[in-house]
Formats: sequence, structure tokens, C-alpha cells
Amino acid sequence: MQGEMNHILLERGIEHRIDQPNHPVLIKWIETAYWMYFLLLYPIYYVWNKRDFDKKKVKNPFYISKLVRLIEKHPRLYEWSMYVLNFPKPTSVYGFLPPIRGKVLQVGCGTGLLNKHMGREQSKNMVNLDINPYYLDYGVKKGRYDSYLLSGIYEVPMEDKSFDVIIFARCFHHIRYHKKAFAECARLLRDNGEIWIADPVILEEAKSGKSMTEGYMVNSSIDGVIWRFTKSAMIKHIMKSLPASLKLISVTDTRQPHMTNYNLKYAQTDILAVIVKNIDSAVVNN
Repeated sequence: MQGEMNHILLERGIEHRIDQPNHPVLIKWIETAYWMYFLLLYPIYYVWNKRDFDKKKVKNPFYISKLVRLIEKHPRLYEWSMYVLNFPKPTSVYGFLPPIRGKVLQVGCGTGLLNKHMGREQSKNMVNLDINPYYLDYGVKKGRYDSYLLSGIYEVPMEDKSFDVIIFARCFHHIRYHKKAFAECARLLRDNGEIWIADPVILEEAKSGKSMTEGYMVNSSIDGVIWRFTKSAMIKHIMKSLPASLKLISVTDTRQPHMTNYNLKYAQTDILAVIVKNIDSAVVNN
């Protein structure tokens, strides 16, 4: 599968980089912390949330778990959950993004953790978009952003060619209709503008990812309705979802040292996909 994907990327002229930093002591510490969190929190999670979720989901496949509803309503709880999932430092997961340039739209900004990572100065030219008013209010109170929109990505109340960069920072798996989202991104982007998709994916060699040839949607008791991908499945899905004016130009695979990647059950890695808007609309992605 990996060899086939490398061939596809090479054939299409897509730059492909793999960065696997070696921090054995830090990784062992993260793995130990995972088991400590698991032993402490799983009994509470199972009794209070998962049993109810499994029962209610039988009648309603889109039932939102009590935990997800609670996190969506309370920004402080959301940030604590990000601390647990991305232990030891939640904002470090954005460390492999390129430097911000021009006018930027951040899709799924949440409480502004990316803004916190970048700092006040770099965030000034960023419009922050989210569908959760609690998260937006919290981000404003924390001084993480000034410009924000309570909106989804399918119909953004902004003029054509408003942005140089559109960022999906760890929210791409929450976007249900990617073709529709990319079509709106193509409208919003200036010529030669870029889309950055930074998202965790299941490791190809992990047991849960061996037979995954396509991405699929699932209702998760801790994350709501989401997409699941391996790297190859995500790349295929992106290329199938892009309109003619958008082209995937690079994929970077960086397995950063945080708990989401080293949780021992669903081992993951972080993917950064960069998509460019072509001036020549005749360029087509098949």
C-alpha cells in the first residue's frame, strides 16, 4: 500500500516528506502517561458515557454522546481534553505548520489553540471560523483572536478571493462533506493561494489501519461523527474531492511526540497536506 501510494505521489509530482524524530526517553514517558490516564479515566468514561452511548446509538446512529455534548458546551473542559489527548503540550501539535503569511482563514478554530501557539502578532491577519459560539466567546475572552465568524465552511459570508491561506488545523476529520468544503475554499482563495490540512491519521502499520483502503465515517463516543483515515486513504480522498482549480502539491508525514500519536491502541501520525489554487483552471485532478 505504501509503495503504491509513493508511486502515485511521484507520478503526479506531489512532494512527499517523512519526518520521524527519535526521542526515546520522551516517547516512553508519554506511553507511561497514557496508561496512567487510561487507568484513571477509563472506568469513569465507561460507566458514565460509553455504556449510554452504545445503547442509544442502536436506535439513533448519529446520537451524540454525553461526553461530546459536555465538551462542546464547556470550553475549559474542551481545553482540558486537548491537554490529555495531546499531552504533554497541546499547542505543540501545530509546530510543523509553515510560517503564516498573508490573510488567513482558520477553519474550525475552536478556542484558539493555534492562535495561542502562534502568538498575538501572527494571529492579527487571521479570520477565525467555527460553528460553536461557546468556543468563539472563550477565545475572545482569552484574547486569542479579534476577527471571527460563527459559520461553517460550506457557505462563508466573505467575498471571493479573500484569503491567501486557508487552514484546517486538526479539524478536517470533523468536516462531513469535503467536496463542498473544497469548492467553497476555491471561491475564497486568491490565485496561487494555499490550503493547509493538518490532521492526525492512523499509522499504516497499526492493526486498525491494515485493511483501510478508503476513508470512512464513524460516530465516536469521544469525538462525535468523524472521518477516519490512514495516510494513503486520506491522500486518495483529498485528490478525489478537489475541484479542477485546486491541486495537491505536497504531503508531509511527521510523527510528533504527543499522546495522540503514542497511545498504544490507535497509533497515529500527523499529516500536513498542502493544496494550491491554480490560475489555469484547465488543470484537472483525476
